Amino acid sequence: MNKNEMLYKVQQYNFAAYDMLLYLDTHPDDRKAFRMFRQLVEKYKKLKAEYEEKFGPLEAYSAADFDSFNWLKSPWPWERMANV
Repeated sequence: MNKNEMLYKVQQYNFAAYDMLLYLDTHPDDRKAFRMFRQLVEKYKKLKAEYEEKFGPLEAYSAADFDSFNWLKSPWPWERMANV
């Protein structure tokens, strides 16, 4: 998977997990939804970690997981032309 494809996957799982979170705000006792939320969050975290290992941090706090502060060294995710 290339950088753009991987970023898109990360964004998809982030959106789905957040959408499920909003649902759970109004349906906190829905156990099936909570299981799905946990699965989505787990997949999101895995994909995000894989992306960051290959391409660098997606958010400033993630830079703390690296040997040096590299948040500003690579193009930011929204700098589309730099990511092509």
